[in-house]
Amino acid sequence: MEMMLVLAVLVGVAAMVWPALQGPLDDQRLLKSADLIRAQWTKARVKAMKDGRLYVFRYVLASDEYGVEPWGGEVDAVEASLGAATESSAAPPMTTEEKPRPLGIAGRRLPDGIQFFSGETQADARSAEVAADESAASSSAGGPPPIVFYPDGSTSDASVLLTNERCFVQVALRGLTGMVRVSELISSEELSGLGGITP
Repeated sequence: MEMMLVLAVLVGVAAMVWPALQGPLDDQRLLKSADLIRAQWTKARVKAMKDGRLYVFRYVLASDEYGVEPWGGEVDAVEASLGAATESSAAPPMTTEEKPRPLGIAGRRLPDGIQFFSGETQADARSAEVAADESAASSSAGGPPPIVFYPDGSTSDASVLLTNERCFVQVALRGLTGMVRVSELISSEELSGLGGITP
């Protein structure tokens, strides 16, 4: 009887403490997701330089889906040929058979409960050609344009905002250097006070 009483007290205490612990656990998962995106962007940048071809990062707003893959458009062939002229180890342009699926989301997902809230990619001459490609337009489904990683180590200037429906975190990418910055947790009130999220 005493054992049952102790178990009942423990269950009651756990039921009271769990909601207080759930928020910090969700916030840690959000920060971990931001680190995951930072790692994916760094990996894509390194692969673009190593392979001598363009890589793109695509994501779906109000979803946890994202993907990174080599770009198979005409711009990629130009960048690869320029890279081949300067580096003997550059990868050759992709043939038609080697081109990846147009949708750059290959089944990757953020941790449970985390979604892409918003995103912004600054257009430049090179990324505009990629975004204007018909397959890119169909794959983004009206969402933000893809983030492009170039063989010379530069990238698109971009930022994404992740949320767990309680807090937000911004992951910003600096185009010239490829540096990635992750913000601290941002509350809903702080987000509305910022007005606009910029990289």
